[in-house]
Amino acid sequence: MSDWTWVFEPDADNVVGDTPGGARLGDSDRRVVEGIAQELADAAAVKYTGPIEYGTSGISPVQTYARGPYLIWYLEDRRGDDENIDDGPCVRILKVTLWPV
Repeated sequence: MSDWTWVFEPDADNVVGDTPGGARLGDSDRRVVEGIAQELADAAAVKYTGPIEYGTSGISPVQTYARGPYLIWYLEDRRGDDENIDDGPCVRILKVTLWPV
């Protein structure tokens, strides 16, 4: 297990919940998305080793990942305790969409 985690940004209701703009996912779909989010966090832990390069923000551009009907937009945020970021290094899940397959 790595130090990397994942979070819904700004929160679960706005990403996968019933609020306007949320994906309105059922419990089973939400569990699948949470599993994919953990896999993205584990992959980021392998991808990023060492300190953040000088002159960079430590935050990746928005990326997308698709698996089956799930399309996920996310950021890899390398900032951690040294930068006083509560979440530590984490993958920030920004948006989820179910795509018809």
